[in-house]
Amino acid sequence: MKKVILSLCILAGFLFGNTLAEIKQNGVIRVGVLGDEPPFSSVEDGDFTGFDIDFAKRIVRDIVGENGKVELVEVTTHNRIEALQNNQVDLVIAEFIIDPERENLVDFSMPYFAVNTGILTKKDDHYKKISELRSKIILVETDTEAEKDLKKAGFNVKGCEDMFHCYSELKAGRGDAFAGANLIVLAYPILDKKLEVNIESFGTASYYAIGVKKGNKDLLSALNKELINLSKEGFFKEAYENTLNPFYKGTADKKYFLLDDIYRIFG
Repeated sequence: MKKVILSLCILAGFLFGNTLAEIKQNGVIRVGVLGDEPPFSSVEDGDFTGFDIDFAKRIVRDIVGENGKVELVEVTTHNRIEALQNNQVDLVIAEFIIDPERENLVDFSMPYFAVNTGILTKKDDHYKKISELRSKIILVETDTEAEKDLKKAGFNVKGCEDMFHCYSELKAGRGDAFAGANLIVLAYPILDKKLEVNIESFGTASYYAIGVKKGNKDLLSALNKELINLSKEGFFKEAYENTLNPFYKGTADKKYFLLDDIYRIFG
């Protein structure tokens, strides 16, 4: 009987993930993050750095306590849902956009950033309007809002494995433009002066949120309370002014980073 109970406990952990009580007892939150998406997350000298990392550390401090630890686990846009479902991470902070299909598989916190689809092109091509790309090849990472928006509008899209490969294909001339979340594509001209983003907000607005395993209600509730408190405290405003805006050099509108009106409704 004891073996049966133990097996059921293990199975429950696999099905539902670590509860908030278990996380506090262990003193560790496992956070899935991306490996190469500055200014949000990147690896420098073997260590993760960026806004997502600072965000994760602050969440751990407030939810677990001063002695809490964050265990960073590298995920991709294609395996982050699986990482949650298989209890490899407790939450995901990885440019995770809320959409109805994903909401069937994981639970999302309140949003913390807004995004639209942005279009990256070569400066020498002088594209200024989305209509100029109607007969062109637009590179997109598969299973993204950019892909959905452009396909719905009837554009010719070519799928890539990830953002880096889209960038590489654009540079190699195997596509005329590269579309993705504008907060991501706006980073490329900062690093590559031969590129530009003249089309910054195509399609409908989407939102970044923290993903947790489906049904992990206590952890989700704690995260939502934390987001409201961080907004009241000015955490996102400070991050925008001191970290994000300096990185983007004023090219990314603050409206994408400051969702105070949303938090006022709930807070």
